[in-house]
Amino acid sequence: MAEAIHVFQGPNEYLLHHQVEAKIKSLNVDPFNIMRYDLLENKSEDILEDMQTISFFSEQKVIVIKNINVLDKEDEHIFNRWTTYFEKPNPDVFVIIEMIEALPKTSKTQNLLMKYAMIEKISDMEKKEYPEFVRNMFKKFNYSITDDAVTALLERTNYDFLLLSQEAEKLMLFSYDSKEIHEKEVILLVSRNLEENIFELTNALLAKDQSKTIEIFYDLVARNEDPLRILNFIVSKIRELIHTKLLIDKGYRQDEIAEHFNIRSGRAYYLLKNAKNADFNILETHLKKLSKLDFDIKSGKIDKKLGLELYLLGA
Repeated sequence: MAEAIHVFQGPNEYLLHHQVEAKIKSLNVDPFNIMRYDLLENKSEDILEDMQTISFFSEQKVIVIKNINVLDKEDEHIFNRWTTYFEKPNPDVFVIIEMIEALPKTSKTQNLLMKYAMIEKISDMEKKEYPEFVRNMFKKFNYSITDDAVTALLERTNYDFLLLSQEAEKLMLFSYDSKEIHEKEVILLVSRNLEENIFELTNALLAKDQSKTIEIFYDLVARNEDPLRILNFIVSKIRELIHTKLLIDKGYRQDEIAEHFNIRSGRAYYLLKNAKNADFNILETHLKKLSKLDFDIKSGKIDKKLGLELYLLGA
């Protein structure tokens, strides 16, 4: 009964969660009968028992499960119990499984899902689709937002869905009377996160987008960020990309990279993507040159702001 077990799989954690919540809402189930489990935190026995139990006060119960990949590490007895359930699921229960990425073809769990579950892939959005998404986000609440404001908001949140949602709420509250959002409101209320700025600056540097690189650098300096601190953050990001490329070569997946760096899955997705696109030799060259620049600044051979500015202009 594939209709009783539904898998949502996609690389964007926000979109994935949004789709799961939309599905739950469409089922019109009492909140009392919506249970959420994470196999990293909950025992298989407890989840199986709940799935086999009838719902209370309604005709259906929804059970949401994360980190289903843990089943591959369960002993044979427990895995067989899951297989038995999947073969004949409880008609009173609708099981929803959230997955960031598909498991390897060699995975027992993946084969189980392929055989007994309905799998829906949630595609990530391309950057060109974000502006329309942002406009619709505000339009849903009867707000309008200018194109300049959309661009500024996306730049300052670095296309992070969760951050976008949080900042949108703040902007709508501030503009409650006018229901109009302009670039000046975004600049006033949405601050640039240093780490995200450095992430964006590093990407622009590697893409040889000189104007973007310098624009971000000047913006950070205008906010009194220490150029030496900026340099150290860039070096850290380049090392992170090199580290990620080595992990990719070892066969690490997105979820494993997220766990390794202790970062959100969405952040790991972009780190993985950027690392794959980056040339290892170019990364090493930047690392060596920036290390030399760091030494020259600290030994007094060149001013820190001028030194980093010249480097970014010539990169």
